[in-house]
Amino acid sequence: MSSNILKVSFVNKNELARSYIRQFKHGGIFINDNRLNYQLGDEVFLIITLPESNEPLAVTGKVSWISPSSAVGYPAGVGVHFNADKAGQDARSRIEIMLGGLLQNNLVENYTF
Repeated sequence: MSSNILKVSFVNKNELARSYIRQFKHGGIFINDNRLNYQLGDEVFLIITLPESNEPLAVTGKVSWISPSSAVGYPAGVGVHFNADKAGQDARSRIEIMLGGLLQNNLVENYTF
């Protein structure tokens, strides 16, 4: 079993945009890592460092997407759907504001769907 605390850092907005899952109702993040061993529905606590930010986001969510290492066309990892609490809403808002036009204009290909 993997740890229920995941730290993820994004060095630039393009990588954040590729990992952000806006199709999840409350937003979410794909963690590109083939060493993770989660099941759908597992709860995880994320510490997310955004580009150009020294203050990490702390948010809880549930594993809602799994891409095994055998997947064709997708990297291995998990998608975590942010919870519908204040921390989840704040994370979604901060990420979407930071990404702005990258999301609206579909300028970056996502790691997921």
